[in-house]
Amino acid sequence: MIETNWLSNLKKFDRERFDSLRHLNPERRKEIAAIYSFNLELANIAWNVSEPELGYLKLRWWEDYINDMNDGYSFGDNEYLLILFKLFAKGKLHKSNLLRLIKAREFDCSKKPFDSHEQQIKYIRDTSQNLLFMGLGCLIEFNDNSLRTNLSEYFGLSLGLARFVLAVGSLSHNKCYSLFLPTRLDYNLHFEGRINDNIIDRIHSDIDLIFNLIDRGKRELKSIGLKKKSLSVLNTVNNFVPILKDIRNNPQLIFRKCHKQSFRAKLIEKINRLVT
Repeated sequence: MIETNWLSNLKKFDRERFDSLRHLNPERRKEIAAIYSFNLELANIAWNVSEPELGYLKLRWWEDYINDMNDGYSFGDNEYLLILFKLFAKGKLHKSNLLRLIKAREFDCSKKPFDSHEQQIKYIRDTSQNLLFMGLGCLIEFNDNSLRTNLSEYFGLSLGLARFVLAVGSLSHNKCYSLFLPTRLDYNLHFEGRINDNIIDRIHSDIDLIFNLIDRGKRELKSIGLKKKSLSVLNTVNNFVPILKDIRNNPQLIFRKCHKQSFRAKLIEKINRLVT
């Protein structure tokens, strides 16, 4: 494994995505990791500013940086930005997708709840789904744009939804919003670590959508032949399935700060990896 500071940060703060690249050759791994590291840079902005306006200013700076990136640009010691530029030059990456990611991160800085479930889904499409779409563009197996679009929805949108569900405990403890809820009363209960029918319905609905997306993705994968090494980039969300099933059966579990698989679930997962 090639270790640099930015890769180490990705490993520490976005471990699932980092691990999903472990089977790729070093060049492809670094290319996709650079995209994921840029996302991590943006995601951290909201946690490092005291006022939303400061976050917006930082995002505008990144927007200008990406728009102005060219051959004569200075990347300093920032290796992942140089890799992003090379991806642009090769046509593997388009600035419009990174700009879409930057725009979506305004929601993080706002520190407000989603106005609707549709807004939450759009946010996840612009972040997690968009991120996987960009990453798949680095792999020749996903040159077909239609295939890449479908798979990034099935496995990127489902991953983003799963992370929202699993982050409820940590975010509610810090009085931060995560999933969309219908009323202020629901949010009050949410921040108190309590549950009602609206919260239960929201959890059930999101988890059911996650499982539906994964099933659709698996069906599409059966119809095409892909190398197992490439599939690891898609299968990040599979690690969360046993935990999500537990939460579906007992929604109160969303308020755990740390979600860990049971020994039995880990054993089953290991067996499945060996036989597939």
